[in-house]
Amino acid sequence: MDYLQDPIILAFSLLLAVSVVVFSHLRRQICLWLLLLTVMLFALPRAGIFVRQINLPLPLAHILAMLVIIQWFFSKRSRYHHQARFGYFFLIYAATAGLGLAIGLATGASYSMAFLELFFYLIAMGLFFYASETFTEKRHFLLFIGLILGFSVLVSFYGIAQRYLGSGILIDYVTYNSASDIARSYIGGSGFADANHRVLSSYGDPNVLAGQLLVFAGIALALMLGKKVPSHLKLLCLGVLCANVCCIIFTGSRAGMITLAFVAIIVLAWRSRWTLLFIPVTVILAFVFVVPALELALTAKFHGLVSTDDIRRQFPVMAWELLKLVPFGSGFGNTVALEFEGFDWSFMIAPTSNVWTGFNSYWLNLFSRLGILGLLSFMLLLTVLFRYIWRQAQHLRHPLAQPILIGAMAGCIGQGVIWLVNNTYMLPGGGLNFWFMMGMMVAGCRAFAAESCPVMLPVQPIWPTDRINSWPGRIMEPAPLGN
Repeated sequence: MDYLQDPIILAFSLLLAVSVVVFSHLRRQICLWLLLLTVMLFALPRAGIFVRQINLPLPLAHILAMLVIIQWFFSKRSRYHHQARFGYFFLIYAATAGLGLAIGLATGASYSMAFLELFFYLIAMGLFFYASETFTEKRHFLLFIGLILGFSVLVSFYGIAQRYLGSGILIDYVTYNSASDIARSYIGGSGFADANHRVLSSYGDPNVLAGQLLVFAGIALALMLGKKVPSHLKLLCLGVLCANVCCIIFTGSRAGMITLAFVAIIVLAWRSRWTLLFIPVTVILAFVFVVPALELALTAKFHGLVSTDDIRRQFPVMAWELLKLVPFGSGFGNTVALEFEGFDWSFMIAPTSNVWTGFNSYWLNLFSRLGILGLLSFMLLLTVLFRYIWRQAQHLRHPLAQPILIGAMAGCIGQGVIWLVNNTYMLPGGGLNFWFMMGMMVAGCRAFAAESCPVMLPVQPIWPTDRINSWPGRIMEPAPLGN
């Protein structure tokens, strides 16, 4: 009976009941669900409530995602099993996650926290399958891209407005989670053009916002460089790109600004391989000029809170220590605390209090939970997906599909780079958005790859067939039609 009082179990039971009722009547309204998911995931990822009893923010996007994933799980009728060979790589990663759950429970982790972490690390991938197998038509893909580019402009303008109007324009439980004052502290005071501002728009975190804007900017840049893209659409994409880049700069995210150049190089390399020659020059200039300038600016901005002794510089050393100490991870429900004492590192494995406890790096956090097996299986999964999308995009003839897919893929790769120094994957606007975008890219590849091709039919003879003598060893010329 104690399980009936668990708020998590009650919440999942309620979601299951609601999903069965709602989707039994409305599951055919595909465009409606595409619109709702796009709005909640990409425009208002922070809109929702805060469950104080279990100290858990509950965005509406997560509730909506749970509904559609449950519906997909119980009523899936996939037509793409012969194309989805990468599904096996999802199973490999899920198996390593199951191993992490067993390790966590065997080492004293809390049952509720272990299963909650398993849920956070796996459930977002359900959106990939739902999107790739539900939105299977070209109009779905083009509608989605139009929506996210439009929302990207609104999100960017809202972030830019925070730069000049301050935190007063945040809306509780809509564009801001009122559980804490962290988001308002990012924006700072309300002085006009105050240099201490870091904008976060409706995403609640500057680094999450910068990571998502990378995808929007990549799509806009690729469409601008597309060969057969209409001129008026290129002009619109130029405006989208300017708004996105300006907002990324105002986030103050060093990773976001550096990765923006990386995304641009990927898109430019797609248009011309000569761009690859500029990569060494870009890296050298970034380390010589950009990184020191950003460190000085941010050190002055936060009055010593950010310095050249940033702990993230020690992440490679921490990864090596984790590999030696816990090669198979600490398991779900546990966390690894590393501290430098004297001339050596000390570590401690302890039960975690929430899913966000750990390192400020998704890759390092994943490594600490699932070890080398989990890290390699996740990287292998992403490699297979990106390779599939890249190869499929190269063969598409649609003037918009190929640049959109290349730009979106470049932005998603940029998000993976940001995960090296920020754990944005676990936040609203992070993992759910990433996997929904990946699912829509796979759906777009399938939809546009199925375009009709001209069929060569046999040529009909121009003479009556009954006038041809086919004796063996004798070649007969057909008689003229007029005789």
